[in-house]
Amino acid sequence: MSTRVYIQSEFFSDIKFVEVNDEATVAELKHAVLAQLRPGTEASDLTLSVEDDDDDSHGHSTHVKHLKTDHGVRVHLHRCKQVEVQVRFGTEVLHHKFRPATTVGRVRLWAGEKFGMAPGDIAEHVLQIAGMTEQPDVDIHIGTLTKCPQCSVTFDLVPAHRING
Repeated sequence: MSTRVYIQSEFFSDIKFVEVNDEATVAELKHAVLAQLRPGTEASDLTLSVEDDDDDSHGHSTHVKHLKTDHGVRVHLHRCKQVEVQVRFGTEVLHHKFRPATTVGRVRLWAGEKFGMAPGDIAEHVLQIAGMTEQPDVDIHIGTLTKCPQCSVTFDLVPAHRING
């Protein structure tokens, strides 16, 4: 059976995908993902990580079928092993290192909990890139928002825009 693998990376702005066999090894998956890069891109120091896998528990998986979730397989290709994230809310500031495949939604949830917000209040806030008006979607990997060697991103936790009507 074939599995669609969605790829985000510091090297391209849009989500790309490849199809691989469920029985393909993780090494074969990495090879298929690397084939999406522009020719000449140095690939020796790139890490492939699974979406929202903080502790690299999938790092020991041997086949693509073990990486599948209800949403398929979502991975991130990056030179940074960790991204230093800073979230500002009012006068408070949080710092934490996440893997590049961590979603903006997961960072928002983490920050909201650390700031002591109720779940309903967290849902009414979004992460906005500091100094900009850009509010990345919750399914965007934080690794797409930074390039090596910077390996960091700063967000402001702000109220979501409401549409009354």
